[in-house]
Amino acid sequence: MDREQIKSKFETKYKLYGDMLYKIAFLHMKNQDDAEDVLQEVFIKLLCSAPSFKDLDHEKAWLIRVTQNTCRDFLKSSKNKNVSLNFDLSSYPAADGDMRLDVLKKLFALPENYKTVIVLYYYYDYSVSGISRILKISKSAVKMRLKRGREMLKIELEEYANET
Repeated sequence: MDREQIKSKFETKYKLYGDMLYKIAFLHMKNQDDAEDVLQEVFIKLLCSAPSFKDLDHEKAWLIRVTQNTCRDFLKSSKNKNVSLNFDLSSYPAADGDMRLDVLKKLFALPENYKTVIVLYYYYDYSVSGISRILKISKSAVKMRLKRGREMLKIELEEYANET
């Protein structure tokens, strides 16, 4: 592949998946710079070492898994570094309004396995079986993570229960 073909492939894939993968990375990394670093790493992996994909769904699932794993690796490698616990939600797409901001903060606070499942299910409309295939876990595990994640969010967001 020559330089122009690589550039064209990158632009096409970035338009297809960039926004979704950035949101997933931001959810895990909790700041714009780290999310962008993860996104860059994921697209390098896509361009340089991706397997052959059966279809776009297979490619999308692979990218979501790679994004999640890259975030996990990045967080593990930075555990011994001085990392700020404050994160900037203003750089998260569509983070406006007090309630939406609170929901995002509570979502960020969930354990990784719950927030990934919730984001895929509610933000990207994946089915339980689709999430099961992407994360390589059983359908019952997906359902349990959704249930527990919703319960945790419900407890954290009780202050909004009486607002309408």
